[in-house]
Amino acid sequence: MRIGELASAADTTVRTIRHYHRLGLLPEPPRSSNGYRVYSMEDLVRLMRIRWLAGAGVPLGAIPTVIGAAGSDAGDDGEARDDLTADLEALIDDLDAQLNALEGKRHALTMMLDGHRRGQAISPLPEPLIRAFDELISGEDDPRTRKVFEHERDSWELVALSGQAPQEFLDAVSGILTDPAKREAVIALYRRFGALAGHRPADASGEIEAVAEGMAGFLTVFTDRRDGGIFGEWVATAATYAAHGEAMMSEVLPDPAQRAVAMRVIARVAEVVGGER
Repeated sequence: MRIGELASAADTTVRTIRHYHRLGLLPEPPRSSNGYRVYSMEDLVRLMRIRWLAGAGVPLGAIPTVIGAAGSDAGDDGEARDDLTADLEALIDDLDAQLNALEGKRHALTMMLDGHRRGQAISPLPEPLIRAFDELISGEDDPRTRKVFEHERDSWELVALSGQAPQEFLDAVSGILTDPAKREAVIALYRRFGALAGHRPADASGEIEAVAEGMAGFLTVFTDRRDGGIFGEWVATAATYAAHGEAMMSEVLPDPAQRAVAMRVIARVAEVVGGER
């Protein structure tokens, strides 16, 4: 049979067959006197086997090995059988990893869609934290404090996106912001933090210390384990960053008084974490 007839019999295309020839998957058949390729039933079986393996997920580059190891000559070759077993197991493991990744993506998209249908912004933060920040921002009349809440929300999104804090920590923060009493205390601290904008650190040192101590108090409740709690490694990294990255800290918090609060909070929590290890 000619190449067009072979393609039709295997439910594929002439272009695909020629591609398999170039890859060495399908040997070139002999040509007739007029120069046309002449394919046999054996070629059709091999072509359909190639198509079957490819459809099952075997990469084209691995198909010659699979066909060779599964051939009749390999029936008594224990090493070839073991190699084929390992190859197929590796392919299944790879597919399992892809399925897990797809399931994770599906879950993330489903959560985005559910939140969007409820009128929430699309965010990597847990739903309670998204809702808490939305309520804090929309319900705040003071523009300075509202700006602080917006900046804080963006900072937590950055933490969530970078993977620097575990889900357990984000859930714990959500718990603080959804607890009425704790939430009021946090709002009061953020209002004081916002009011520091524009003040010289030297003139507001007492308030800077007080606000920093209050904010650190909310964070150190998560550092009650010998390993530094659920974000010990993160805060240790942040402490190094604060100590040696003044220029970068200035970009994150351009106001000197507010930046002084942030650096004291990081230093305070790092001190607690270091003392508990």
